[in-house]
Amino acid sequence: MRLLSLALLIPVSVTAQSIEDYQQMAAENNPEVRAAFQQYLSSMEVESQVGALPDPEVAFAYFISPIETRLGPQQARISLTQMFPWFGSLSDHRSVSEVRAKEQYEVFRETRNRLFFQTEKSLLELYELEQSLSIAKENLDILNSLVEISLRRYETDQASQVDVLRAQIEQEDLKTQIALLEDNREVLIRKVNELLNAKVEQEVTLPDTLIPQTDIESESELKNQLIQQNPALNRLRYQEDSAREMKALAAKDGKPSFGIGVDYIFTGERSGVTNLTDNGKDAIMARASFKIPLFRNKYNAKVNQAELNIQAVQSRIIDKENKLETDLTSSLRDFYDAQRRYELYDQKQIQRVNQALNIMTQKYATDSSNFEEILRMQRKLLDYQLSRIQALVDMQVSSAYIDYLTGKNNINLNK
Repeated sequence: MRLLSLALLIPVSVTAQSIEDYQQMAAENNPEVRAAFQQYLSSMEVESQVGALPDPEVAFAYFISPIETRLGPQQARISLTQMFPWFGSLSDHRSVSEVRAKEQYEVFRETRNRLFFQTEKSLLELYELEQSLSIAKENLDILNSLVEISLRRYETDQASQVDVLRAQIEQEDLKTQIALLEDNREVLIRKVNELLNAKVEQEVTLPDTLIPQTDIESESELKNQLIQQNPALNRLRYQEDSAREMKALAAKDGKPSFGIGVDYIFTGERSGVTNLTDNGKDAIMARASFKIPLFRNKYNAKVNQAELNIQAVQSRIIDKENKLETDLTSSLRDFYDAQRRYELYDQKQIQRVNQALNIMTQKYATDSSNFEEILRMQRKLLDYQLSRIQALVDMQVSSAYIDYLTGKNNINLNK
């Protein structure tokens, strides 16, 4: 549904850049998107941490007062113990971390899609400003001509001084408006370069034309795309999956865990005894241990907490879907409204005002009346021309926002 056939030029790189090229450039350089992607990579490292067995424990003990046995005094002991969680706990930990990594991936996609929309919107605003500036300068040339005409007619007593003053007032108002537009241009260029993470002074040059594209998918199709592809919704769905995994894990935390180990005991030789078999022989002892979760309240509370988290996320999903669908409906309204305005100004109003203005100007050459009406129509022509370019840009911005809502620019790293 891309509405743009807009080709943009950057003087530094010389070669032509499409809006998609600018978006790609922003995605590669924008620090916020980079941070989101690095956060996703970081989350992928968790799985190997939580899916491993706990480290074995080694203990050493020295008998300050050796324990005498039949084979001699026990002098020291080394113990090795390995604990094991309940069956399936490790795989549940891995599942939770995997789902959370997917959640972070959706955060990255949401950040990237928002950047795409912001970049396109900023470029369109810059295009609107450039076109408005050009239209205003053209109108200023016309007003300059009207000032000259009124002055000549005033010098020959064919017009009043009021006509000259009226033309000069309009002339100064338009000069002030042009100065404001030029100041705004610098701000917008800085905004674009901020999104691109480029130098603030890097110039952005736009083409002269922006071709409108009026095709758009039906609201039902767009809603389906929104429900299936919107990264913010997908992130919440992964949160729900994570909460379910946490519930299963909480239930297994209430199961016993066990460990196995071995003790090696150093034994000294028994003195004063001859012909004692295995005198001073070291001892080896196998050992098993169990961790029994007797205090059930805390484990039951963890399961209840996980269940409440699931219900909370489900409510957030419903809320998010409602808000996004409202945003979509609002964007479609803005798109169709902009489309109607563009057609009105482009195909009717501007042509009519131009026609009326030509007739009034020709009449003014022989009749000094209606000069005020000429200025008023000239102002109306300027307003309509500006409104036309604004409607065109509004239409494109609405379309770009719909693309953002429906996840059209979703990246898939698995491809």
